[in-house]
Amino acid sequence: MAGRLRNRIQFLLERWIQRGALYQLLFMLGLIAIVAFSGGLLAASFTGVFGNLGEAVWWAFLRLTDPGYLGDDEGTALRVISTAVTVLGYVLFMGSLIAIMTQWLNQEIRRLESGLTPITIEDHFLILGWTNRTPSILRELVLSEGRVRRFLRRRGARKLRIVILADEVTAELRHELREILGRRLRRAQIILRSGSSMRIEHLRRVDYARASAIILPGADFALGGPEATDTRVVKTLMTISKDNQPAGEHEPSVVAEIFDAQKIPIAEQAYDGRINVIAGDAFISRLIAQTVRHRGLSHVYSELLSHEHGNEVYVRQVDELAGLPFLAATQAFPRACVLGVARPHSKGFRPILNPSGDFEIEHGDRIVLIAGSYEESLPDENFEYSAQVGESNETERLKMAPVETKANRRILVLGWSHKVEALIEELSGYTSESFELDVFSLVPADERKEMLKHVSTGANGVTVTHLEGDYVRQADLADIDWSRYDNCVFLGSDWLDSSEETDARSILGYSAMRAAVEAQAIRPEILIELIDPWNAVLFKHRLGEVIISPVVLSHMLAHASLRPELTNVFGELFGPGGAEIFFRPASDYQLTGKTVSFEEIRAISHSCMEIAIGVRLATDSQEPGGGMQLNPRPDRQWTMTEEDEIVVLTRYS
Repeated sequence: MAGRLRNRIQFLLERWIQRGALYQLLFMLGLIAIVAFSGGLLAASFTGVFGNLGEAVWWAFLRLTDPGYLGDDEGTALRVISTAVTVLGYVLFMGSLIAIMTQWLNQEIRRLESGLTPITIEDHFLILGWTNRTPSILRELVLSEGRVRRFLRRRGARKLRIVILADEVTAELRHELREILGRRLRRAQIILRSGSSMRIEHLRRVDYARASAIILPGADFALGGPEATDTRVVKTLMTISKDNQPAGEHEPSVVAEIFDAQKIPIAEQAYDGRINVIAGDAFISRLIAQTVRHRGLSHVYSELLSHEHGNEVYVRQVDELAGLPFLAATQAFPRACVLGVARPHSKGFRPILNPSGDFEIEHGDRIVLIAGSYEESLPDENFEYSAQVGESNETERLKMAPVETKANRRILVLGWSHKVEALIEELSGYTSESFELDVFSLVPADERKEMLKHVSTGANGVTVTHLEGDYVRQADLADIDWSRYDNCVFLGSDWLDSSEETDARSILGYSAMRAAVEAQAIRPEILIELIDPWNAVLFKHRLGEVIISPVVLSHMLAHASLRPELTNVFGELFGPGGAEIFFRPASDYQLTGKTVSFEEIRAISHSCMEIAIGVRLATDSQEPGGGMQLNPRPDRQWTMTEEDEIVVLTRYS
């Protein structure tokens, strides 16, 4: 019975203390009151110093809270009681108070650091989720100062503020953030908040309704794979749409990444406002397919689809050009390469790239161009269209021979990823070409066939063969006949746990493959997909081409939130059919052995119904960038050789 009573008291005491710092302080105050009363009662009983019990209790309380009174006491009994009360004061009053306050402060600091406090700001960029895309998106937004500043100015805001809703905000996450941005961290106010994008109370925590733009990045290594990621995106969009949260002055635009392109209509229907959905797998597969078909094209992507160096794609609305032919736009931008226009269409924009010279620009059209900076993308203030120049150029326009590509291409894919399905779909879009795709991976062939059961092959010009083996083992690679392949593609394997592990296998496999083909006269062209941007430096001076998929997709997501027109422009620029980037031998323009300027090259390409955007010099092909020079100065000159090529925007017949 006594034991049960003791347990009952301990249980009630535990429940009381667990209720928080206030209840802990009340409990300690109760103990202090008991000690003060007991000490006063003993002092009043064994000494004759006090007139009543109240004075004795007050005396005990003073000794309990302030040890300095200890020297004022006289008499053995009083000093013994005073010493005992003072010692208890050290333990109960000072010790417990410091412990409780320290614990409370630590808990409050941890709570504040965990990002649970709702924010109250407007016109911020909101990133829903910390994935392997998020670091690159942050870099793109921070580095794109001019474009961000102009975007915020249109909304009446001044300072770049980025809010990230992560599953859990930890010290490690903050440290990673500092490592990613370094000194650039000072350029923007970055706020971290904990929560799930699928819960409306967590979305309200980041004040989503008053954001200027909302970005939902994909995750290559999310639990549950691409299906789970797409489900999260659609569920988040539906959650936002069904909430009645009052919006700010401007409704936020949403940019979302979906792995499965077939789910784009579902995502667009899930959100009632302005939304731009990017099919990540389809776009990366498109770049892989284009690079396989046109060697060196990855160097163009690395420049146009990242903010680290070189040129970018800009869109500008210049109403002064309305009613003039497209040739006027090429004359209006002396330090940029004009590619075409993005014309308003339905709820978005329809890109019209490499139009004819007499194509008329309409009011509301956005001029699409490549420029090295925002300043270089501005039209010449003194521009005056010369109709005579336009007419003389039109009379000289010639129909260039159609672009020739390899009719049948054999490709070896090393590694397994959910992108294989999108790659097959992409290759099947080139109806005049056929592809033999051999997929070499540790993933069982039956399992891969099951994943691709919805993809139709063969009839669409793509034949898929599944091979089992480990591409990092020299013994497995020895059985491969490398001479029968035109291209070798290392895909980032998404069945591993992290980007570090994936890239480590790709790098090791690349080294093993190089050793295996060292003695062979015929070697396939190499293309490597990297998942971790930090590993790109390892391939700076090595054979082969590199596509860093998170950087490319992050560039798309970040800049689509700033200029929605860019999504459709990139889709047209790098997709099958329509206008494509192609490397035309200098001999096609009869430039071999001639010294010409880029302005002259542009004039020749225009007469051939193409748009020259740069050159690729054979003498610099082994240097970083592959000898590519995009949008050089118009007066830049070269003496062209048989191996040099002109980078043109052209159309397939």
